[in-house]
Amino acid sequence: MRREDLLEKLVTTLHLSVPERKALGFDSVTANEVAAIVKRLLEGNGAFPIDAKLWQPGGSVFEGFFLVKKREGVIQLTCQRSDPRNPFTLADQKSWEYDNVDDAISRFIRSEWSKGIDGILLSETGT
Repeated sequence: MRREDLLEKLVTTLHLSVPERKALGFDSVTANEVAAIVKRLLEGNGAFPIDAKLWQPGGSVFEGFFLVKKREGVIQLTCQRSDPRNPFTLADQKSWEYDNVDDAISRFIRSEWSKGIDGILLSETGT
């Protein structure tokens, strides 16, 4: 697998197998590498993660941070959590709007993956 394919698998599934980690070749990846993949997927799908959506009554709550393309040039970063006793009840929801997609993605990465992804650290520069 190519490095980009492994990184895409990591950001979409939040997991790599041991052989995939070895193929990746580093103990950490750069935040810029991850941001480029998130940006490509957001541009292509209108949301990242792909299955993320704002809660609607009667539906389950997508937990955590996610990005949604709004009107031209505006990206919404939202964080939601469900009631711990009922995954179909929204307990909290906060949203921020960004005019710059790169700023929105950077905030998403810092908020959602501040400690890395599946034990793989995100560094500012290559290792």
